[in-house]
Amino acid sequence: MKIDKKIMTIAGLDYAVSIWGSGKIIFALHGFSESSSTWQKLSLTGYKIVAIDLLGHGSSAKPDTLAPYKLDQVLSDLHLLFTQFADGKPFSLLGYSMGGRLALRYCLAYPSAPVEKLILESTGPGIFSISDREKRQFTDEELAQKILLNGSEWFANFWGNLSLFNSQKKLSVKIQKEIWQRRANNSPLALAQTLRGTGQGQLDYIGDKISLVNPEILYLSGDLDEKYSNIAKEIFAPNSNVTWIPVAGSGHNIHLENPSLYQKILEEFLA
Repeated sequence: MKIDKKIMTIAGLDYAVSIWGSGKIIFALHGFSESSSTWQKLSLTGYKIVAIDLLGHGSSAKPDTLAPYKLDQVLSDLHLLFTQFADGKPFSLLGYSMGGRLALRYCLAYPSAPVEKLILESTGPGIFSISDREKRQFTDEELAQKILLNGSEWFANFWGNLSLFNSQKKLSVKIQKEIWQRRANNSPLALAQTLRGTGQGQLDYIGDKISLVNPEILYLSGDLDEKYSNIAKEIFAPNSNVTWIPVAGSGHNIHLENPSLYQKILEEFLA
């Protein structure tokens, strides 16, 4: 599969994108500490996949200051990138975890954007309780300080051993090493600023706004991921604009843990 790589300068910052396939455009947004290469086993009939290295990740810019990492600025940058790349044509959005949080909030912030379909994988709507959100801000800042002190390899080991990713231990050694390497390649400061700018403690709860999202939503959760399966069932599935599919034998990262079924589900939804 031929992958074209391109740098797009948005608001003075360089965003790296990887492009493959042909047809309608679908932008793919990765999770925290990952990069666009997480999507490279995905091929969708009739679609051009445009996988973006989010700010502070992969080969995209890694500014030192906090302001570019704040939610409103990140969404504004993505809007300019989507608009510049799609050139007025309709497009779809695919987001995993942090990427899904951004994609969902983008659709609410830019309701007139020509988004046809929205695919969310293991995505949260934000923390409902203000006190719980404040606690998460505190723990995110603690983690940011630890990353700055101990470095990216320490982070890769720590993050990979979270219970959320237990099901990834069944993946091949090769894939596990690729995941670890993507995490370890990150800049400690960029990871810290991402937590401070768009960490879960920084984002408002939007679970009561799902019905306001214009495009049709497909929500995917792994049946081994109890937390996000409950979020899907209780918050997303009750909305008429959402189709929820629990994916058998998968944890938090479905597109790596069950890629063939993942691709089949996406193609059926996008058809």
